[in-house]
Amino acid sequence: MMARVDVWRGVLFGLMACGVAVFCSLSAQAADQVPEREAQRAQFKAAWAAAGRGDQATVLQAIIDLRDYPLTPFLEFELMRQRIDQVPESVVEQFLARHRDWSFAGTLELAWLRSLARRGEYEALSRYGRGSTNAEVRCHLARADLAAGRTEELTAAVESLWLVGQSQHRACDPVFAWWRRQGHLTPELAWQRFHLALRAGETGLARYLRRYLDQDRRFWADRWISLHTQLHPTLREVRRWQDHEQSRLIVETGLLRLARSDWERAESNWRLLRDRFAWPSDQQGRIEREIALYRAVALDAGALAAIDELNPDLIDQQMLEWRVRASLAVADWPTVLDSIYAMPLTEQARPRWRYWRGRALAALNRPDAAIAYASLASEANYYGFLAATRLGHDLTVCSEELKADGATQRRLIRDAEFERALELWQVGLSMHGRRTWLRVSQRLSREELRQAALLAAAHQWHDRAIHGLANAGSLRAYPWRFPMVEKPRVEAAGKRWNVDPALVYGLMRAESAMQPDALSPAGARGLLQLMPGTAVAVARRHGLPYNGQGDLMNPAINIPLGIAHLGELQTRYDEAWIDVAAAYNAGISALARWRSSRPETEPDIWLETLPFFETRDYVPRVLAFATLYEWLMQRPPRVLRENILLQQALDGQGFTCTP
Repeated sequence: MMARVDVWRGVLFGLMACGVAVFCSLSAQAADQVPEREAQRAQFKAAWAAAGRGDQATVLQAIIDLRDYPLTPFLEFELMRQRIDQVPESVVEQFLARHRDWSFAGTLELAWLRSLARRGEYEALSRYGRGSTNAEVRCHLARADLAAGRTEELTAAVESLWLVGQSQHRACDPVFAWWRRQGHLTPELAWQRFHLALRAGETGLARYLRRYLDQDRRFWADRWISLHTQLHPTLREVRRWQDHEQSRLIVETGLLRLARSDWERAESNWRLLRDRFAWPSDQQGRIEREIALYRAVALDAGALAAIDELNPDLIDQQMLEWRVRASLAVADWPTVLDSIYAMPLTEQARPRWRYWRGRALAALNRPDAAIAYASLASEANYYGFLAATRLGHDLTVCSEELKADGATQRRLIRDAEFERALELWQVGLSMHGRRTWLRVSQRLSREELRQAALLAAAHQWHDRAIHGLANAGSLRAYPWRFPMVEKPRVEAAGKRWNVDPALVYGLMRAESAMQPDALSPAGARGLLQLMPGTAVAVARRHGLPYNGQGDLMNPAINIPLGIAHLGELQTRYDEAWIDVAAAYNAGISALARWRSSRPETEPDIWLETLPFFETRDYVPRVLAFATLYEWLMQRPPRVLRENILLQQALDGQGFTCTP
């Protein structure tokens, strides 16, 4: 305790020197009384909120009051981070040494190293920052070496900083200038970075680098830049270029890029350019493969022929999968079978391809179709459920029952790092909690991980229970891996907008793994992963509360908004959840394109031949999860039969645990 107080007396001195009035009375504490945990949590949360407001005096008092609380170092971290320019070097060093494995350590260390660099404390930066991978810190270290005359290994260090596909931090400018003055920037290095910049889409940087190229490379650089900024005019122009390695490389790059968005235009250009240059076989193969692949993705009638004309060495697993899909689009069932049988045995054994093998055999009236379906029908996944339904069998769901092991759970609770992870979740610092959980889980046995997952579930930390059980191999622990969170809200909103709770839960589980603060790279938020723009529109149409994107992390806001949106989609698509889920994932416009191009396709074939891999996997996952929720709700299975097979549920069809 005294070491911690001594540390923060130093910080307090810095705060008071800046005019912040802080009153600390150690004697006012009941020094030997440990507050109840709930009271500690409440004070911690209040102090953390105060830190967000910049109220450092309240934070400092809480640090002193909560001397026995496991999360107090987080308050110390935040106070130190906010005052990093005033904290003595020894204080930060000792604090990081004690908390090297804590989830905040990397953030604090980087803030400290940047602070040392800003203040020109290059000697300290050299002592503590040599292991940093941060480019800004590395640039400052290079400047420190340059200032100290340590140039023996500096050339290689600066070259590694320079040879990247994006602009570096301005801290690098002085060492880059020194490096150039020493004559180390050659046209060859500039050409390498030019290509890195174009691959990263940094055409501005590429134009800047042009000045360091020799005359011949500038000629080609102009054409590379033209390709990236004016693809179609450049491809029209290249037929007048001389046959050269760079000409061929530019054409290949342009055609590969074009094939992904417009295979017909790419093929038209390729026909004009194929005989114009002396193509090496590998380049020609890459171009023709890409055109054939995206022809298949577009489900063009000539895709199968284009694939079969390729060099056999180019027919990899991806091409075989699209050969299956192109065959499905034209109901060429013999080619479906042929393509599946050409796959490696490990791929053939996947549920997806076993199902399509059964479908092809059934379409060809082969008696072994029933055997193919039966081999899959005992599996609790989308394809297994479909196979069982096609056979008219009950769906097989055999749950693994987990039992709490008191001794193991007590041992986990006594583990300081595990206790910290749970406590972080309890106070709402879930990002730090997940980082801490990950560290703990990496050293647990499978049985310990199961018990840890049960403890997480008991604390309503469902996403950690879901992931923990998956990592422990307990995929059939359905009651824990498919929890019914916020059940009253889901049922009330489902009733209001006439949306089946099983379908809501299936989508919620696929979207967020029951993580209320989930945030996607695209900006979707919360349990039902709503985009802020969608939330605004839905809230306005239905008179629902919504005061900004932060609200979407609150289940009380997210669930009604999400289910109202699902209700709108359900009405729009006449309760066809294959369309509801696809529109929810990819958007209404994408779904309209896909539906208009293949309006009469059978649902399972339509799903399998979608061009977006994410939606192609997402919709079956939602429907399978909804089926498992039907089992958990003790209801007969209806989702797959009504949405994929377009048939009413069979009387008496249910679930079984007979493999």
